[in-house]
Amino acid sequence: MAIPSPSNFPGALDTTAEQPSPLSTTELDATNFLHDKVHTNHSSALIALQTKMGISASVPTTPGHVLSVTSSGTTAWAAVDTDPIPLILALS
Repeated sequence: MAIPSPSNFPGALDTTAEQPSPLSTTELDATNFLHDKVHTNHSSALIALQTKMGISASVPTTPGHVLSVTSSGTTAWAAVDTDPIPLILALS
């Protein structure tokens, strides 16, 4: 079995099939752990994650803010709706 295409993200989550984690004792050309393919897959996933997250070096300064993406593709901290969400428990 060969390592699949680089990354399923952001369309789907990767598994250890796409992102294998070789051990320190794993040979660089071991089956399913070809060194260049492992690096290619990891790099592809990192780039996809960065693309999805956008860019910004800011940190939240107000409690209750979450990271959101702007229409220009950058990220920003935004307030979330703080209205309580009703919790309904079924008791038997």
